[in-house]
Amino acid sequence: MNTETRSVSSTKETKNNKNKKKKKKERLNNFAYDFVKVTGAIPTVIALRPRILKPYGRCKVKGGFLISANHCSFIDPIVILCSFWSRRVYSLATKDLFSTKLKAFFFNCVNCIPVDKENFSLNSFHAVVKRLKGGKVVAIFPEGQVTVGSADVGAFKSGAILMANTANVPIVPLYLAPPRKWYHRRVAVLGSPVNVREMCGLRPSVTELDEVSKYLHERENELKEFYYSKYPEARSSEKSTEDA
Repeated sequence: MNTETRSVSSTKETKNNKNKKKKKKERLNNFAYDFVKVTGAIPTVIALRPRILKPYGRCKVKGGFLISANHCSFIDPIVILCSFWSRRVYSLATKDLFSTKLKAFFFNCVNCIPVDKENFSLNSFHAVVKRLKGGKVVAIFPEGQVTVGSADVGAFKSGAILMANTANVPIVPLYLAPPRKWYHRRVAVLGSPVNVREMCGLRPSVTELDEVSKYLHERENELKEFYYSKYPEARSSEKSTEDA
């Protein structure tokens, strides 16, 4: 065996070892994620009593897709997990939550992707796109902030649109209704998938991205109105709060 053949063989062996380690790590992460999800299911159902409204039927998207949701409370990621129970959902989380080894271990186990909210980097962008291309599901809050207790849907930033377009995956809108009282059940309204690539093409302009963002925002408000049609008392409660 000559030197060149040995070099090629060694490179292949190194690559195979890396792939094995990667798959082993992914299996361990999946096990940890499923363990946390299953053990937390009973207290979650008791505390939140989540109800998922599906005006367009079940989400039948196979492979990767991006969940676009409004952000009305700090437990929204849990409600999203309940809405897509059969899938392992990745979520974006501020890097401050990864400040210690124990915290980093836990949030990695529950599929959180660390991001710097003040300076969203290309590394975070590529991390999301990589998972989407790999057939994973990623949840993102395009409002960019938490509007605690508010039923209003804030303006969407176009970053989520660019991620979905780059990975060539659909966006599934989800409206999360804020709880009127602490003991009220959490309600989510599931929308139909939006094919971003069909709307703005492979290399969209800033204007096209903004137009898709506005379209998604309109779809989110439609889901909000559907929620009000099922819970008219929620609209009355919101108006009473505004008048007060």
